[in-house]
Amino acid sequence: MSLASLQGPAFWANRDANGEPVAPFKWFGNAPAFELGLSTEVLTHKESYSGLRATDARITTELNANVTITVDDFKETNLELATYGEGSGIAGAGVVDEAVLSGAPEVNTLYAVKSLGRVSGFSLKDNGVAISTAVYTWDASGVFQFNDVSGLTGPITASYTNAASRQVGVFKTAAPEIYTRLYGKNTATSVGSDFERMIVDIFKNRLDPAETIGLISDEFNQLTLNGSALTDPTRAQSDAEGQFARFIYLDPGSAVPSASVSPSVSPSASVSPSSSASPST
Repeated sequence: MSLASLQGPAFWANRDANGEPVAPFKWFGNAPAFELGLSTEVLTHKESYSGLRATDARITTELNANVTITVDDFKETNLELATYGEGSGIAGAGVVDEAVLSGAPEVNTLYAVKSLGRVSGFSLKDNGVAISTAVYTWDASGVFQFNDVSGLTGPITASYTNAASRQVGVFKTAAPEIYTRLYGKNTATSVGSDFERMIVDIFKNRLDPAETIGLISDEFNQLTLNGSALTDPTRAQSDAEGQFARFIYLDPGSAVPSASVSPSVSPSASVSPSSSASPST
């Protein structure tokens, strides 16, 4: 793989006791951004013999891997991940003479019933007498308003059918730890009539709750899922894939291995400062 411009579907799965994904992988939906950020924390040492106070050693004290996935789909499973939430059902029922206003209504003011599901068969009464549908409008969420309030004194009651619905309760679960996978299509390089392909696996991704969930906007709403790729204790550092993540070339013929030798992890072969360089006595 040389030049790269990746697209492709991103998936997630729960992990089993062996750190493997539990079938099936669940699609995030359209994901316009998928980012893996790697960083280290280091401890540095400065020499004090040259007068330059130069850094002459550094120790890596921490390895960090951060993951950011931006999704367009507000499906229930995505909201559960973004809110530490848990989905559940809400039963439907018929509602009769629910009190909605104690007094007279106002023209062109929005009112709402208590419904938690899609509303149908909506009707209103004023002090027990049916109100003509010509003087008010309503929608499937149970919001209504009057265009004429002549003679209406209240109390106003509503009757309707409340359909079954779904809900996601926020902060209901522990921080999710998931197995994340990107099936990358390299649109910059073709292999025959297909794109060059790559898989990116993140073995143990612990997500943070979404800092901001845009709910009213002039643009398309998005969910941003931030998290950390944790070291996976079910894998060994000596394993070929490591303990954090891996990149898999599905077209190895187009991915030419580097001929260079891997960076040495052995101590530097340089010698200590020469005594001849020491300040003259």
